[in-house]
Amino acid sequence: MTDNEILELIRKNSENIDLLYDRHNEYCLNMMYKMSHNTVLNKEIFVDSVNVFYEKIIRANKALTCSIQTYLNSVCINQVLVRLKKNGKFIEYLEGYDERITDWLDDDDDFLVSEKKALSEAMEKLNASGGKCYEIIRSYFYEKKTMVEIADEFGYTNEANARNQKSRCQKRLKELVFGILKK
Repeated sequence: MTDNEILELIRKNSENIDLLYDRHNEYCLNMMYKMSHNTVLNKEIFVDSVNVFYEKIIRANKALTCSIQTYLNSVCINQVLVRLKKNGKFIEYLEGYDERITDWLDDDDDFLVSEKKALSEAMEKLNASGGKCYEIIRSYFYEKKTMVEIADEFGYTNEANARNQKSRCQKRLKELVFGILKK
């Protein structure tokens, strides 16, 4: 499947964002591992990079001027570098990095299967815990509602308050996912 076909599928249905995880997860995680051996942090950075891709390219309906893999690589590299610099652990990482490596991934990869199950289980836990987090996450990422629409729907006084709540919900979801993956 080409990048353009993937973009069209995601634009038609945001739940197709899983195609990015399936296709690019392993490559990005391996690339980041060369820079930082913190696999939990690397997984979090990859999830964030997919969210950045979704916001900047899909929701903003911008044209992609490079491959999806290149875009995700750039976001991941920048985020790892920022965190390494903050921790005073900046290292040379590009040695041995080969940009010609293709971005394929076997759909039967055990890691990805367990990651998808973890996300599904985390969403179920989020839903079962009550509160608004499950619905806010679904509204924003799957139904493509704006923060203004979410603020109105969930009774927040303004868009900024809704955005803050969405961020807290995202953080909670990430913690659930990573807790499940650690088991």
